[in-house]
Amino acid sequence: MTSFKLLALDLDGTTVNHDLSISPRVLRAVQEALGRGMLVTIATGRNVPSTRPFAGRFAVNAPVICQQGGMIYDYRTERMLRHITLPHELACELAALERQHPAWKAVMYQGDRIYVTDGAFFSWLDNLVGQGFSAVPDLCVVLDQSDADKILFTLDPHEAPAALERLRAIVGGRATVVQSHARFVEVNPLGADKGSALRMLAADLGIAREQVMAIGDQGNDVTMIEWAGLGVAMGNGNELTKSVADWVAPGIEADGAAIAIEKFILGEG
Repeated sequence: MTSFKLLALDLDGTTVNHDLSISPRVLRAVQEALGRGMLVTIATGRNVPSTRPFAGRFAVNAPVICQQGGMIYDYRTERMLRHITLPHELACELAALERQHPAWKAVMYQGDRIYVTDGAFFSWLDNLVGQGFSAVPDLCVVLDQSDADKILFTLDPHEAPAALERLRAIVGGRATVVQSHARFVEVNPLGADKGSALRMLAADLGIAREQVMAIGDQGNDVTMIEWAGLGVAMGNGNELTKSVADWVAPGIEADGAAIAIEKFILGEG
């Protein structure tokens, strides 16, 4: 039915609900795509351990994109295929911002580890930021061990747009700043974006751009939606994401990801 060979799926807000459930219709559509010979990957801001359960539930058969594109990991061989980190000096500068802006609760990702300074605050957000985090008094001290993969700031949703612009002004050309959730603004290494990671993965798999379909909902998905041969934005996504998409699916509450797969891969709509 289709010439698509690789399907890239965002998780939170696209295929995974707030309670971490996955709609039976979405699971069924992905399984049918796999059954027709599609390669399926996940493209997420989550780290490798937090992504692993979803890779199993979707039964993905290609390496996955984690940390907003800073990592590509193959669960079948347990090998890291790509790993980009933030410059040490910049990461320390970002970690210090939490003291200047107490409402900006910082999360630092470092390999398989996640660090925060306010463990009580994040106890109700661990499903989103990643489980098994460690609370430390000073994030910069942790950086003496190894560099950070990314730093995420959790804010009130109403303050996120202003914080996004403020962080972009602070960071300048040293890193990439994106909003990945209504309350998350992230600083990622240069080159660590889902679009470049998907391009690299497709090349490694011998798949042309025109044969790639990507589905996402937030600003961190824009680069992969723009790059893919067919970029699909969710109806519940932000306006920027929808503006660059080739097609806008219904929202997650209406199984929009499944509808897109049924329409463009399975030929059912």
